[in-house]
Amino acid sequence: MHPKPITARRRKISFDGRTVTLRIATKVWGIAPDNTDHHFRVETLTVRHKDATAWHLGEVVFESSDAPTEIVTNVPLFADKLPGNVFCYEYPKRAKVKEFLEAVDEACKKARKK
Repeated sequence: MHPKPITARRRKISFDGRTVTLRIATKVWGIAPDNTDHHFRVETLTVRHKDATAWHLGEVVFESSDAPTEIVTNVPLFADKLPGNVFCYEYPKRAKVKEFLEAVDEACKKARKK
């Protein structure tokens, strides 16, 4: 069973068993809403995680050879200008993110054994 998608700070991560998708809210021509998707295959994926505390946001960084590292600047109001491979989340979402990352780690280990 795959973990449910997690939405936080105008970004959404989802996992289908083989690919992690990071969807970033963006805007086109300065006003029209849009989404930019970045896909990370588990075969080449490395995940760095900094857990959230009551005073600091948690951060998940998806690293792979084709991961976008440039800062996404065309984001809507109240969205974070972060690189295209970073997902930030608030303290109440710790358990969901932990469950999500455990599923991704398990899939990465299976993919590397093959």
